[in-house]
Amino acid sequence: MIRPVNIGLSPNLEADDVWLALKTLVIGGKKDATREIEAWFESYLGSSFKAVAFNSGRSAQWAIIKALGLTSEDEVLIQDFTCVAVPNSVYWAGSKTIDVKIKPGTYNMDSEDLKKKITKNSKVVIVQHTFGQSADLDEISTVCKKNNLVLIEDCAHALGASYKQKLLGTVGDVSFFSLGRDKVVSSVFGGIAITKNPQLYEKLRKIEQELPENNYWWVVQQLLHPILTSFFLPVYNLGLGKAALWLSQRLHLLSMAVYSQEKRGLRPSCFPAKYSKALATLGLNQLPKLERFNAHRKIIAQIYFKELADTDLKLPPKSEGDIYLRFTVDSPRCRELYLRAKLERKWVLGDWYQMETHFLNLPTYPSFLKSDALELCNQLKIWLKHKK
Repeated sequence: MIRPVNIGLSPNLEADDVWLALKTLVIGGKKDATREIEAWFESYLGSSFKAVAFNSGRSAQWAIIKALGLTSEDEVLIQDFTCVAVPNSVYWAGSKTIDVKIKPGTYNMDSEDLKKKITKNSKVVIVQHTFGQSADLDEISTVCKKNNLVLIEDCAHALGASYKQKLLGTVGDVSFFSLGRDKVVSSVFGGIAITKNPQLYEKLRKIEQELPENNYWWVVQQLLHPILTSFFLPVYNLGLGKAALWLSQRLHLLSMAVYSQEKRGLRPSCFPAKYSKALATLGLNQLPKLERFNAHRKIIAQIYFKELADTDLKLPPKSEGDIYLRFTVDSPRCRELYLRAKLERKWVLGDWYQMETHFLNLPTYPSFLKSDALELCNQLKIWLKHKK
């Protein structure tokens, strides 16, 4: 294995993406790239949908909450297994969140617990399709309609996934996608809000037009990410890449995927903002790769299903429409397995995706080969045979 297994450092990165980032850094982005990204999503999801681009998925979510006109007393129901960016975006927009449990055996919202959490102040449900696995949209949609709740689909992990032959993002009242560095396709940062409601679209567009541009240095930081990452990863296992990455972040040559302020519930000055044409240029290069990337993820997932079937690991449910951005397994021994993998150095696993208790995420990204997946499965089975 030439590069370490790493699901957090631009796992979608290919040689043409690196060269494009370097070119964009020197001469700037494509003039109409942002609008072309929006047009791509409108074409992909269907002609009745309209898209508005922002500089991140959290910014797109914030804009949706603002466009819905929620007040400080209004409640947004979200699942309790999620990224800090989800509740933060609601707080930034001036509303409050109510946590809903995830359904046993999945990592998505439990519709039964959702019913229990609804109050007179409930206005919105954000249904998250965790790791590219669809939530139970039939049941959750029914609950929302019965209680007059707006249904927002969080498709940050799920571009190209489907539910009963319907593309995710087309079922709810409004949805948003992320083009973050470790998402389905990547422009390092980027987000898209989608709706077929003309009035809501006009409000989203007005909000987007009134937002500032990110400053020049912030955009440079993001363009440097694929460039520097391509140099760090080949020597990561030797410790040199890890040290270089740490130093680059401390010198602010690179930004973090989640800022330290966000972990404290604060809003960094870079969010929300417009989607820069420079980052949109990177996104346009990745979008044509979507089907190839997702087909590969499904192939790797099938290897895991086969090779780990007889282990003590609890595997995710199978669904034809899921894309398995991460292949998540459940076991009381996952923390032990995570620490063993970390000691091996070549198995570098993720951020919030890598839970410290019973959840462990296995990679599926485009450059993670079938042979890599088989090697990882064999290693996991060896570790599982040893008692703690």
